Amino acid sequence: MHLESSIRIERPPERVWSFLSEVSNIPKWDRGVAAVAHSARGVTGVGSEFDTVADVDAPSAHSSGRMSYRIADVDPDRHQCRVELTSRDGNARYFKHASWTFRAVGVNGGTLLTCSADFGLRVRWLVLAPVLYVMRRAITNDLRRLKAVVEAQS
Repeated sequence: MHLESSIRIERPPERVWSFLSEVSNIPKWDRGVAAVAHSARGVTGVGSEFDTVADVDAPSAHSSGRMSYRIADVDPDRHQCRVELTSRDGNARYFKHASWTFRAVGVNGGTLLTCSADFGLRVRWLVLAPVLYVMRRAITNDLRRLKAVVEAQS
């Protein structure tokens, strides 16, 4: 399944990219994330791993709210990255694979930020496909939050 959403942010791509590429900023714009834990290496780049911890008060949070990710690809010149889900338990148990790609492209003095989510469900969870498709607006809502945070910075 492929879900995608874009938003225009009134800041240059370098600024948007700088904010987005710092994984510790994720709780500032992803409404389901309360905290981020880095790997022991502490370096953000290809191969870096991090965990997100769900906001237990969020309506979408479950007791299995820890998810693990790996930065799979980064192209800083094109302001693009891909992050892969590495967890296999909790909410991640539904997916055979899942990844998110972010692209920040300059447009008329601002940035067009696109987030694409690509995932395959495990056979026993295919029944969730319509539900996940309906929830595609969640990407748009998170991008709106990200826009507000980035644009509020001086």
